[in-house]
Amino acid sequence: MKKLALKHAFLLARIIKAANIRAEIVQFASEIQSGKSADEVGMEFIITMIQAAADENVEKKIYELYAELKGVKPEEISEYDFATVKADMKALVAENNLKDFFQSVSALMSKQ
Repeated sequence: MKKLALKHAFLLARIIKAANIRAEIVQFASEIQSGKSADEVGMEFIITMIQAAADENVEKKIYELYAELKGVKPEEISEYDFATVKADMKALVAENNLKDFFQSVSALMSKQ
């Protein structure tokens, strides 16, 4: 998995806008700021993203972001089993400063 970078924040901002989950992202950022574990918030975020993927446009955007982070094609992501996705998400949470990332995404969203 790649480290989260600025381009990932913009990709995520597009997903958030398409899925209309801005309030949830602001809440996640607030929870992290108030001391809630980034691991716990990260898993809540993943569940929210899966729920948002009920919309095919959002699903496509999620595959694009995940594929960018993995360095593979989006079509490959759709075939991943849940164990692989869970392991990747745990690695993503462990290897990144989610507090800063969520704050950055929240700031991007507040300007829209």
